[in-house]
Amino acid sequence: MSASTIAAFLISIVLATLITIYLARFRHHPPDVFVPKAAWLRAGIYFCACYLAAIASGVFDALFTNPLTTAEQLAEMSWWLWFGGVILLVTTAYWGVWARFTLRFNRCRDVIPQTVFGLLWGAASGLLFLSFYHIAQVIGKTWATWQVWLLAYVLIAIWQWLWQDYCWDVYISPEHDSPWSIKFKVVATHIPNITASLIFFAIYENYAIFVALQTWALLGASLAMRMPAPWSREVTPPATRSPGMFGLTRASGYVSEDPENDPYMRAAHLHR
Repeated sequence: MSASTIAAFLISIVLATLITIYLARFRHHPPDVFVPKAAWLRAGIYFCACYLAAIASGVFDALFTNPLTTAEQLAEMSWWLWFGGVILLVTTAYWGVWARFTLRFNRCRDVIPQTVFGLLWGAASGLLFLSFYHIAQVIGKTWATWQVWLLAYVLIAIWQWLWQDYCWDVYISPEHDSPWSIKFKVVATHIPNITASLIFFAIYENYAIFVALQTWALLGASLAMRMPAPWSREVTPPATRSPGMFGLTRASGYVSEDPENDPYMRAAHLHR
């Protein structure tokens, strides 16, 4: 059997196990109570689905068959400028801006589980984004690179909007945003990240570097929002919810009755 077949088999076992545990323990769990174990199980199910999508789309094989970089790229100043520029952008966006405007509600810093969560989250996101790129390549077999990039960008943007608003921020992540910070982060962090990272990938096709960039970004996010460990007993607010499209529930962000004097809003620089 090939490595991708073995990986798909093992991930499928993990996925089935996580689904079974979740259904047995949290199927009827009330949505207005944040439970870390349930959030981690939901996240794990999503991560496994992303990894399987990467295998099915050929991203997994490409990741391990393509070199990290090529000798030609290392000899190009333009490659180094792109590489350094994207690293600087992602670091500033997520370890700086995203972290600065993130609500924590006194959640403790628990570095090991938060690092594990960030690494799994980032790798899953990077692989899924590249799966969308492969889908765009299949659809546009005769297209120019910029056309493939554009279709992949649109697919990723639509997916991220729907998934973040209606699933991830509702059922997995702890409350960490206000209505203003949700909008601000889209413009200041998410759009610049995927735009620059995907252009860099379209030009140079550095699979491992692209996945590493997304992993670096979401590692910063996991540490910044202080994702509770599965065994955490801390009380953290659930997502603030409001009606969205077709009556579906979406995450709308924490709203304080007194933002100016709210310690959580002030700590996240969201009190003005």
